[in-house]
Amino acid sequence: MNKKPTKEAGSTRPPGRPKAGADQASAYNNILLTASRLFMEHGYEAVSLQQIASLCQVTKASIYYHFSSKPELFTIAITRMMAMGMKQTTLRLDEPGTLQERLVEVAKAKMRHSHIETETMMREAEKHLDIKQLAQIREAEFQIYAVLATHFQREMDNGYLRSANPMLLAHAFTSLLMLANREDVRNMNGGSIEELSHELVTLFLDGAVSRT
Repeated sequence: MNKKPTKEAGSTRPPGRPKAGADQASAYNNILLTASRLFMEHGYEAVSLQQIASLCQVTKASIYYHFSSKPELFTIAITRMMAMGMKQTTLRLDEPGTLQERLVEVAKAKMRHSHIETETMMREAEKHLDIKQLAQIREAEFQIYAVLATHFQREMDNGYLRSANPMLLAHAFTSLLMLANREDVRNMNGGSIEELSHELVTLFLDGAVSRT
């Protein structure tokens, strides 16, 4: 008589609870990556935890195992995404070449990951976030501007850029790149990220380069 196969000892776990060790870390990262993409594509309110869970092929309870709430998940996902953006911006700006060439590389990278405008997303989310969560996101955002401002200040010191508030230039450059998220702007150049990147950077530098 054939015996029914038995489960190995320790193989069972409560429903919805992630596996231990590496599986937990994998689930955590998968949830964060998926949440980041959805929030950046659709904003805060349009994304539900159930939608994130379905795409990650986990239960909603699994999300609550790692994150206490949607605001917490949003805060961690967005700050981590911004930290990665800051590192990538730093790497591109530290490359050899002219400021224009390096800014074009920054612009191309940003345009390849088109997403909802950050301020629009934050206006949706801020009423759901506490003061600490808002501060964490703003600090992560500030670090991206700070990287740009540091390089702009360097170019002012060597006389390439005219004297100005470097942080204001960082905000102006970032705002100009956000135009590339608009479909009508992209269509002006036939959808070419390469051409649009060069045109927007040239437009920015036309106002920032020293004429003396």
